[in-house]
Parts: sequence; structure tokens; C-alpha cells
Amino acid sequence: MNRFFFIGLSIAITAFIAANALLMFGEKSIISKNVYVSEYERAYPNTYAEKLPKEAIAAPRETTQIYVQDREAIEQWVVNEGDTVQAGSELALLNEAESEEQRSLWESEKRALETEKSEVQNSLRALESALSAQGGSESESATDRSTITNEDGDTIEFNVDLSVGVEVPQDGSYATGIAQANQRLASIESQLAVIDAQLSQSLSNPALVSPVEGIVSKVNRDSNPLSVEIYSAEKIFVTYALEDEWQDVTAQDRVLVQAAGLNEAVSGTVLSVSEVPADDSRWLKAYRALDPKEQANPIAFYEMQILADEPITEGVPFGSTANAEITVNEAADAIAIPQPWVFDRYDMNGSTYVLNEAGLGAAVPVTINFDVDGKAVLAEGVAAGALVLKDDTLRNFKTAPKVFMPFPSERPDYEFAKSTNWRKYVEFLLAQ
Repeated sequence: MNRFFFIGLSIAITAFIAANALLMFGEKSIISKNVYVSEYERAYPNTYAEKLPKEAIAAPRETTQIYVQDREAIEQWVVNEGDTVQAGSELALLNEAESEEQRSLWESEKRALETEKSEVQNSLRALESALSAQGGSESESATDRSTITNEDGDTIEFNVDLSVGVEVPQDGSYATGIAQANQRLASIESQLAVIDAQLSQSLSNPALVSPVEGIVSKVNRDSNPLSVEIYSAEKIFVTYALEDEWQDVTAQDRVLVQAAGLNEAVSGTVLSVSEVPADDSRWLKAYRALDPKEQANPIAFYEMQILADEPITEGVPFGSTANAEITVNEAADAIAIPQPWVFDRYDMNGSTYVLNEAGLGAAVPVTINFDVDGKAVLAEGVAAGALVLKDDTLRNFKTAPKVFMPFPSERPDYEFAKSTNWRKYVEFLLAQ
């Protein structure tokens, strides 16, 4: 009899406990729930930066090529690789008898460049006029030949001459065509400066002269056309963006560069990021040896040029190695939280838990700017001073539960404790 009594009593007690548990913790329970959260931190604004480390090579900021088509015109070379030259310095002596033919070639080349310059300038004026007449907006024309009507009611027809290397993309982006035209004009001006320097020489004592100041990097004495290559004294740093890095880097990004020969790391900016895969140059070969990363696309190396804020002319030889750190993302007064505390993340959006004014652990949506050092730097979602919670059990509740947390603790500094005089401890105990 006693055995059946205790069995029945046990079943009754178990049923009572289970029923109360369902009432208290079931989905339809109206009893408020308090959840213990052991990990939390207050959101403080700070400055965060995402940086891309790269190997770089010291290279000339500008390279000038001087050509001589008639090899018989050269009487004697007077420079060698590594020589420093000034603008107007003699590079080679010319044969007086043969120099007339070379001079004629330079004059023909000059006329061709001046004609091309005029064509590019006309195209540039037409593009600028079209852009101005449309208030700076992009045209929807899908052809290279277009007409517009200006403020005076006159119809202007313009055509972009593809033969001079300037074109408007099919989407009608005039700004792109203007940029290409300006780039081509700069190249033509550089070539004209070289030719003008040669044509200014005396006919009685002809010589091949340097149009610029710099260092002779190469003298081609053997194959036609003969040439001299001159590096500018000012240096830049060349590196390469891989396929997965190209989208992250833009011109004017801040850079910190360290190289042997510099007393300290120097600041600079990204001067340019090429959209065209790099040629197989000496700079690319050096970079691939310094940073031998394999990628599926073997040609996806895009040249980036880095210019120091202060000109670098001495102390760093051409071709030397440098370490560059490019700041690709930066956020000032931003909130960052540990990446694992963001849940339901898709791309740059997700959610996290925040203690609200009612003491509830509520989920709030967040937008992520970028990730750095294991933290998600937020663009929006969490206000400064908010308490951000980390507890996987919070996701088990359909509605935000009340939470309680441990008091913040601070561990005393051991070195400070050792250096404190014993009288301070006595005074503290007596004051209590």
C-alpha cells in the first residue's frame, strides 16, 4: 500500500512541476523572463581603419625616351647608364653631314604631333561644350557623332576622332572622353618638348641633348631606333593590386611607406590605379618575386603608383624594396562590435542585441561599414553609450526578455599595489 502511495505521490509532484514549468517558460506564458547575460560591452565611438599591406618598388615618377631614327647620325655617345644629366646636357654628338636627315625626321614628327594636338584640342572643346550645354549631365547618345543645341539656338555637331586615341563610351560619359583627351594632350606636349630641344641645337655643332633633368637609365646603341631613356630624379613607389584587391583601392587613398634609406616612414597617397592589366615590366617581375601570390587569373595585376607627400630624390635607389600600408577604409567616431555578436548577417547587414531602456535584450538591425581586426565597424544601428549583449540564448525567445548582468569588475594593478606605501593601506582601513 505504501509503495503505490509513493508512486502516485511522485507522479503528482512531477506533473505539478511540469505544469508550472510550462506555465512559466512556455511560448504562451505571460510571466516575464529574466535572462543572465555574462558578456556585454558598452559601445564607445573610436576611429577605425582597414589597411592593405603591400610590397612596393621605388621607380621614377616620369620616364623620358629620346629616339634617333638614323644611326649614322650619331658620331659619339657622351653619356652612360647612371649618369646624371641636366636639361640641355649633351647625350651624344651628331655627325654634321648626317644630322640634316635626322633633323628632317624630327621636323616631320613635330608637324605630325602638332596636327594631332590640334585634332585632340578640337575634340576636347567639343566634348566640353557638349557637357556644359547639358548642364554637366550625361548624354544618352549611343553614337560617336552627336548634335546639341546651345543657348543661342545654334546646332553644334561634334565627332570624337578615334584615330587620336580619344573616344566617348557608348553610355555617353563625356567626362571619360574629356579625361582621355587631357591625358593624350599631356603625352603630346611631352613628345614635342623632346623634339623642340633637339631642333634648337646649332647646325654647326649638332648634338643630341636632354630635354629634362634626371638620370640616364638606358642607352640603346645597337638596334634601330637608337634611344636614350632618362629617369626623373623624383621617385614614386610602384605596387600592384590583385583581382580581389582592385575594388578596395582608389586614387587619393592615404599610404604609409617605409624603405631603407628613409629616416622614418613617410606618408603619401595613391597617385593612380590602372584599369588595364600591367605589362610584363621589370617592376612587375620584381613585385611578383617579392610577393609570390598565386591567383587563378595570371594577368590580373593592376599597377598602382604611390606618391610621397614630400618629394623623394635621394637616399632611395631605383628598384629598391619598400613596404607600403594603404588605408582602404577609415571611419571616425564609429561604433565597432565583435564580429560573432552580429547574427543573421548577409553581406553588410545583420542584427545584434542591445539593452534597451526597459531592461530588455532587444535585437536591432545594423549596417556594417567594414570589418577589421575581428570587429565589425558599424555605419548605423547602435548608438554611442549603448550596452551591446552577447548571448546565444537570447535568440531562443520570440520577444525580448529582461536581462541581468554581472557588475563590472576592475582588477587592481599589481605594480601600483607594490609601489604604494603601507601607510596608505592603514589610513584606508581606519577610514572605513
